[in-house]
Amino acid sequence: MKVEVKLYGILRTHRPPEAGGAPHHPFDIMIETGATAVHLAKQLGIEDGLVTGVAINGETAELDTILQDGDKISLFPPTAGGSEPLRVFIAGVMQADRHDTLLESQDYRLQLSEALRRHLPNVQLIDPWAENPNSVDYDDEQARHTFLTMTAKASEADLLIAYLPMPSMGTAMEMWQAYQGNTYIIAITPFVHHWAIRFTANEILPDLDSLLEWLENGRFQQEIIPAALACKQS
Repeated sequence: MKVEVKLYGILRTHRPPEAGGAPHHPFDIMIETGATAVHLAKQLGIEDGLVTGVAINGETAELDTILQDGDKISLFPPTAGGSEPLRVFIAGVMQADRHDTLLESQDYRLQLSEALRRHLPNVQLIDPWAENPNSVDYDDEQARHTFLTMTAKASEADLLIAYLPMPSMGTAMEMWQAYQGNTYIIAITPFVHHWAIRFTANEILPDLDSLLEWLENGRFQQEIIPAALACKQS
């Protein structure tokens, strides 16, 4: 039977030469009926103990789970989670297209922060709004310094989450800076055809609930974090 495999971290060195494509791209492989992730790893020439995490069709699974034809398998090495706290930059609409000095609701930042801290206790959050809650009242010098400083921090993060239910020039600049710094980008937006999103974001989700579900079902921890760390090291 045939399954799709995606390798993370040092496991990518075991990508079959005939698979083609980039190291981080998924590839198809034929395996025997009744095989598990352990058998798959052995078939790829991966040594025992180097695979400590597996996701099947986006869901965290056990290494001895029997695979089915057409399954999408992600294999993770022991260091996939990293030893340092994950640095997450929370980007998103503030003033959007407003013509006044008021802000759009920033409740999404609170939701994201709470969910990330609940599922990743050691996460390090970088939130421009939390660090500068009164930024709309800054004078030009303070505002310029804040804008340039926070935009630069986007490139220093391991992962940037951009909440864009409406266009935001500031967020687009943070995404571009993050892209330049090999920061993994998740965009939460309906604007899937906008080039600034299509060509910088690694993942595009339709709504905030979709990301929260990833945190609940373990996909964020098992797949997104290793991908973000690998992207940063590339």
